Amino acid sequence: MAWHGIEGHDAIVDFFRRAAAKGRLSGSYLFVGPAGIGKRTFALKLAQALLCQTRAESLMDPCGTCAACVQVAAGTHPDVMLISRPEDRAFIPVESLIGERDHRWSSGFCRHVSLKPYSNRRRVGVIDDADYLNAEGANALLKTLEEPPPDAVLILIGTSPAKQLPTIRSRCRQIRFSPLPAETVAKLLLTLGWASDAEEANRLARWSGGSLTQARELADPLLWEFIDRWQTALARRSLDFSTWSKEIRQFVDAAGKEAFPRRRRLQQLASLSAEFFLRIARTGIAGGHVSADDASASGGSVPSGQTAHACSPHWQDGAEAAVASAELCLAVYAAVDRNANLATLIDAWTHKLRQTMRSEPVAPILPF
Repeated sequence: MAWHGIEGHDAIVDFFRRAAAKGRLSGSYLFVGPAGIGKRTFALKLAQALLCQTRAESLMDPCGTCAACVQVAAGTHPDVMLISRPEDRAFIPVESLIGERDHRWSSGFCRHVSLKPYSNRRRVGVIDDADYLNAEGANALLKTLEEPPPDAVLILIGTSPAKQLPTIRSRCRQIRFSPLPAETVAKLLLTLGWASDAEEANRLARWSGGSLTQARELADPLLWEFIDRWQTALARRSLDFSTWSKEIRQFVDAAGKEAFPRRRRLQQLASLSAEFFLRIARTGIAGGHVSADDASASGGSVPSGQTAHACSPHWQDGAEAAVASAELCLAVYAAVDRNANLATLIDAWTHKLRQTMRSEPVAPILPF
């Protein structure tokens, strides 16, 4: 049963309800799980539950209509502060945490949560994109995390504990969010109008990895037209890396003028390529075989996910090379997060991918 429209996280709702009923809410939480599964939405709904003027905190059941609930939903509640990484920055600016250099600790996230609540209830601070806290930012948070004010609840949102510095992990109660079930993703896609019919919703959901954000991004038909040609080339286990470097650069640049959509498009390509190679590896290890025609997506549409991209004749006995190629694609995905130069990254990826697919020695020329 959905908690105030939030699907798939009922066990976490129960955890917070029990903790609130016993008066044992922690001062600092780290929400971790794949992107696009509702962690930020959950954090803001939790803020509503903690600040609701008509229902007790222990119920974890905000009314949604009182002044406090409306303000939280609108992003205007004086006791709630949410910060995130700006799209044009590689990390969360330290100024967002502790104020401008000439006025440190007089503004920012840490200052906000240290103040007495206007509502006489709680202060709630949410740091989205906590994966992008650099060492300076994390260190600025330490004192606040070590000794959170008694009326404050701090929530950091990331994708993996491994992406947080040990000093952050050790000072927060970790709450792990699981990917959404495919049927839940499909239902949400239809409800939100992001899929034209149930068939498309189900196809997108199967490829989404349990992420609503990923499912919406995958609805782009231009993406699948390119993936169809790209994975057909990969199925042949041979690449003209100079030609494909140029094509990938053009495809990525076509995503828009801003850096974020271009970086995200390269991550989509890297992620789907990794999935392609993992399917080859699984089929090869199991001794399966599918024709070369079956090794690519059909007609530029979203593959069904049932038999797409299994072994072509060129990949017989190629499971080890497929695993290495998948690892390379995942490394590219991570390098985008580290703000690598896209043109250099694409050139290096296609060059090394050609060598890896053919089980050739790989020169250490990559910027990741």
